[in-house]
Amino acid sequence: MKFRNGFVTNSSSTSFIISTKSQLNLKCFMGAIGANGSSPMNKIFEDLFMAIDKNKQNVFEAASTREISGIAEFLNKKGFDKECIDKVKELISNNQVVYYGYLSSEEDPNPSELFFCSEIFVICNDDIYFNGSIGGW
Repeated sequence: MKFRNGFVTNSSSTSFIISTKSQLNLKCFMGAIGANGSSPMNKIFEDLFMAIDKNKQNVFEAASTREISGIAEFLNKKGFDKECIDKVKELISNNQVVYYGYLSSEEDPNPSELFFCSEIFVICNDDIYFNGSIGGW
């Protein structure tokens, strides 16, 4: 048995895929998830969008390493299932921009990022595909 002395931390993270029918910005994101009215709860989703925007990159850029032979292999190595990979291929074939990113409890996160980085979620409708099903402590 090993014992650790000193500060011990638990961190969590969630990888995500996000694509919207129109340009990904705060207004589009809020409308796509159904938070486009005036509600005190909107702050949670506005902060979530800020974390997404900070931690996202085009999936083509994310997958462009020497060890990876394409987006499908990249997403598979990141732990996304076949259904998600097929959806990403469909979105790309429909000329939608697809982003890969992560939410994390590290690096000075806002409270919304802290909450969502420890949750698993998928939103799929005509306006948005947001898959945060790859999470872990």
